[in-house]
Amino acid sequence: MMEFFTVAILHLFAVASPGPDFALVTRQSLRYNRKVAIWTSLGIGVGILLHSLLAITGLVLLITSNELFSAILKIIGSLYLLYLGVRSILGRQEEDNIKVENKNIDKFNGFIAGLITNVTNIKAILFFVTVFSVVVGGENNLYLVLYGVYMAFATFIWFSFISYVFTSEGFQSKFSSFLGLFEKIIGFILILLSLQILIYQIFI
Repeated sequence: MMEFFTVAILHLFAVASPGPDFALVTRQSLRYNRKVAIWTSLGIGVGILLHSLLAITGLVLLITSNELFSAILKIIGSLYLLYLGVRSILGRQEEDNIKVENKNIDKFNGFIAGLITNVTNIKAILFFVTVFSVVVGGENNLYLVLYGVYMAFATFIWFSFISYVFTSEGFQSKFSSFLGLFEKIIGFILILLSLQILIYQIFI
């Protein structure tokens, strides 16, 4: 039981701390709508589940020990964040027209965006290395699977809540005049996160 609480508390701090996932869900909420943001949250949750399965099989240790593969993963993730950030800053009029005509495609794109952002997040990979190799004993893989399912579900619930808050009528009406600027700020944050990863990878 204590092991579960330890995992739950570590995951709570990890998922609640600002990062690429939070910035992405905020961006999706501002640019699109609640459904797209929730589908993005689902993609992030599935990414967490994939991380846990990789950790259970030991593939995460293999990935992190391979400098070339780790570097490729970081670069892919950072370039994707850069792409999303630039699109957020350039404007939303064109995409507003697209989303009205292709709502189902937007849901799928939201899911893929969440999945890619989380799967390529090297911090998420390192988190699971820490939890599953240090905190968790590892004698019973069933417990590891249950922990992974719990963290995936908890992540989905958390970011769905964030999606609900940022797309609520109260939030939209109170901050309607600032939403465009706020989206650009989120885009700028995504670009900074991307550049931070790239610079760290190239020069450090």
